[in-house]
Amino acid sequence: MKSRSGVSAILLAAGESRRMGAFKQLLPFRGKTFVECCVDALLDSRVDEVLVVTGHRHDDVAFTLRQRPVKTVLNPDYKVGMISSVKKGVDAISAQSRAFLIALVDQPQISAALVDRLIDAYESYQPLLVSPTFNGKNGHPLLVDVSLRSEVMSARPEEGLKEVLRAHSESILRIEWETEDVLIDFDLPEEYRGFDGGE
Repeated sequence: MKSRSGVSAILLAAGESRRMGAFKQLLPFRGKTFVECCVDALLDSRVDEVLVVTGHRHDDVAFTLRQRPVKTVLNPDYKVGMISSVKKGVDAISAQSRAFLIALVDQPQISAALVDRLIDAYESYQPLLVSPTFNGKNGHPLLVDVSLRSEVMSARPEEGLKEVLRAHSESILRIEWETEDVLIDFDLPEEYRGFDGGE
């Protein structure tokens, strides 16, 4: 039995995948779909709950995840930008959450081990933010202490989380990860085709 972490996971899966040219959430990846890979990694980790923020083709994504113990949160304003989905997810987390993890559906390669590493670091050092890095570059997912909730909820669409990160740049705990998985996301068809999971 995994110990409770007090961390809620928010998977952002609302976009239209315009640059990919196909609906990214349901593209195949290592025997599953993108969204299933992301959700399963989160469910295998120590997070206490998984919320999937949907928008474009909500019904299709919800149907794909129907047998998994996740909460889907519809963001009707997903075209405003990613921060609108972040806010929807943050608004829906448990009242008992001490922190929330923001994960991206275009990172189906992210593992439960990485998520647990971020949670362990959060528990040990109690920073405001925890970010994985590779070769000094910041990646995802991002773990945010719930004390920053109001700042996230008031973030401007044109800035998103960047202004929160700038305001607390000295309070970010950066965790070096062993591989560049934390930097890779799949936005373009050639990126997807060039990866072993996209064959």
